[in-house]
Formats: sequence, C-alpha cells, structure tokens
Amino acid sequence: MATSDRTWRPGTRAAHAGRANDPCVAAPLIEPLYQSTVFRFESVAQIDAVYAGQAPGHVYYRMGTPNTSALEACVADLEGGEAAVAAASGMGAISSLLLALAEQGDHLVADRHVYGGTFSLLSVDLARLGIAVSLVDVDDLAEVEAAIRSNTRALLLETLTNPTLRVGDLPELCRLGRARGIPVVVDNTFTTPCLVRPLEFGADLVCHSLAKYLGGHSGGMGGIVVGKKGLIDAVRAKIVHFGASLGPFDAWMVGQGLPTLALRMRAHCENALTVARFLEQQPAVSRVLYPGLTSHPRHDLAARLFSGGFGGMVSFSLKGGRSSAERFLEALDLIAFAPSLADVTTTISYPIATSHRGLPESALAAMDVDEGLLRLSVGIEHVDDIIADLSAAL
Repeated sequence: MATSDRTWRPGTRAAHAGRANDPCVAAPLIEPLYQSTVFRFESVAQIDAVYAGQAPGHVYYRMGTPNTSALEACVADLEGGEAAVAAASGMGAISSLLLALAEQGDHLVADRHVYGGTFSLLSVDLARLGIAVSLVDVDDLAEVEAAIRSNTRALLLETLTNPTLRVGDLPELCRLGRARGIPVVVDNTFTTPCLVRPLEFGADLVCHSLAKYLGGHSGGMGGIVVGKKGLIDAVRAKIVHFGASLGPFDAWMVGQGLPTLALRMRAHCENALTVARFLEQQPAVSRVLYPGLTSHPRHDLAARLFSGGFGGMVSFSLKGGRSSAERFLEALDLIAFAPSLADVTTTISYPIATSHRGLPESALAAMDVDEGLLRLSVGIEHVDDIIADLSAAL
C-alpha cells in the first residue's frame, strides 16, 4: 500500500492487504515464488523502459514473470544458448517455434519417427494452415537432402526418438542444414544437456518438455526453447500472442528440480543400461531398443555424441503383441503404468494406447511402433528392485 499521511478506510486497507512489501534485507537461498499476474509502475517512463529492454522488470504474466525468466536463464546456460523462452507445455513450445519459422506456403522437413503429438501437429494442424511437411528417415542423409525445397524453413529432429530411441547423426544433419541455410531444430527432452548439447553440433534451436527430466518429479509442466536471441525473440512473440505462456508456479516447480539434474541423470543412465541388458536376455522379449547396448544399430554413433550415459529410456517389444503387453502392465507392482516419463520413479507406457494413440496404422508402421512395444522410463530406485518387478511380470 502506498505510503502517505492519508487515513484509508477499512475496505481500502483490506483490498491492499498482502501487497508486496518485503522488508527483508537478506537474499533468500531459494528463489521465491512470484505468484502475481501483473506488476506496478511508478511512471509511464518506467514501463516504456521495461518494454524497450532498457530496464529490468516484468509487465504482465503472459509476457513473462520473474520465475519464468529465472528458469529460462538457467536452461539457456545449461544448453549453451544465448537465450530461452518457456511455454505452458512442450507442445506449446514446439507449436510456437514452428509457427515462428514457417507460414502459409512454406515447407518443413521432419524425422518421421518423432513423438506422436508432434506427428499430429505436423500432419494435421500445420497442413490445415497451409504449411507442407515432408516426413523422412533422418538416418538417410540423401533422403533428407532430397526432401529440402526452396521454401523449406526448418529441419526438425529428436536426439533420441520417442519411443523407438533412434539416434540421428546430429553433426552431419546440422552441417546439411547450414549448407542449405535451413534452421535445425532438435528436441533434446530424452537426453538433456547433461548428455548432449545440440547447439554445440550446430543446431539452431533446442527444445524440451519441462515436465520430463528437467523437472524430474512429475510436479511441474511446461516447455522451453533455447537458441540465438533473435530466434528466441520470434518464438517468444508467438507464445505471447497465442497465450501459451508458462505460469510462475510451474516455472518455480521445475526450478526446484534442476539442481539435482546431473545426479538424477547419472542414476537414470546407470539403471537403464542394467535393465536393458536384463531385458535383452528374456525369452518373452522380442527386441530391446537402447542406444547403450552394442546391439543398437547406432550404438557407436551414440557413444560419440553422448557424454555420461545413454539416457534413462528403454523400449522393448513383447512377443504376443497387445494381449501380452496388457497382461504385463497389469502384473507390474512397483512400476506404474503412466503416460509420461522421466520421473524419479520407474514408470512404463504403452505407446499405441497413449502417446501414439489414434495415429494411422501406416504412420505407426513407418515409425516401427508395434502392438507389443512398451516404453520404460527407468527411475533412480535400486536397480535390483526394478528388475525384480520386471522379472515377476514377465
């Protein structure tokens, strides 16, 4: 409440109760939660300076908050980017990113093995807006190059595809993008900057679902895009205009998980490799997809690209298809059947019933997603307990 000699009436005093007026002179150890949708100014000159970037500050929650700004600065630093912008979800981030790069009449090239939600965005929503998309196998550089047109505005990849854990040759794909003047966009959700930093290989933009490893505890949702400031400013404008902004509480929640990211990723990777080796020996399992296994077709490439491990995700197919997958999921005890990933606890998902639900059969076949495929997000529990639960269910 503004200080003055005036005697304010009770109703006025009540309305202004609890307004920001922190007399604390010591800085808090943990970032405070700024649960405010708007910020006050002393003059038009002050708000003009904030809008112009000449003075620090925030105006309105849709344009950013202290909590989202702190999160953006941290993730930009982790990825080695100039700037970052957060959105309300991973799909909000990718949608805003692609619409910042392309408009009606433009063209995109994307890996055909991308996450199901991204596939639907590319094949349905962007097509409705007049943006053409070519889905390719990024393992075939010649196919990728042949798909590029004069109006191609981006090449979209994933460091590890969801859910088949394919590994693209990031350095070569980024070189191709630079040679053709096309921004390369990499979804780094599955690996995080602890294992690989795509910007160092020449990628232009990197995105994450914040609800996954960066947050790590299934407690905060959001998405984020990192890259050069000019590109990030363009993405931010779309996020603001579409109302896809991240709220301060979710930004704060994700921020609480970030300090343990490196420790968690080390445990996820170690456990996942042990679990993958176990699954590879099981007669009920027809295939195991994990880049840390020597049986993975791009194991050598992953070993060159990744530092500190091969990620916490393991996908495998059960003999017997859907009926076997359903019985297996019902038999698990410790491991939860949950349609997300990257929690500190081990969870499992069934792609054709969750992340890839409703996709055409032809798309699922092209992605190599069969009816027996399960996606295991290996947690940080004692690995013997994880294996015991898998063994009992098998």
